[in-house]
Amino acid sequence: MDFCQAGETSGLPVVGYAIGRRHGDAVARNRLRRRLREAVRAAAPALVPGAYLVRATPGVSELDFEGLRRAVGAAARAASERARTDADDEEGREVR
Repeated sequence: MDFCQAGETSGLPVVGYAIGRRHGDAVARNRLRRRLREAVRAAAPALVPGAYLVRATPGVSELDFEGLRRAVGAAARAASERARTDADDEEGREVR
């Protein structure tokens, strides 16, 4: 599962989902998208404001919901930490 910050927004986190055809037909992909959306909703308090992209990697569709929720939570925390670090780096740079 990849969870990366894709840009900045003004206010709340905005999340997009990329689910490839390798995850099955349209019904299976939509089911996975709904499951991911619910798992992201649970992890939302850990996200700093910004635009994020969640990419479903192979094997994600086989996870039970609790495993998916844990994977999304860990990925969201890592993405938020990277976003905070990047923001701190931008503030610390000298403008010429």
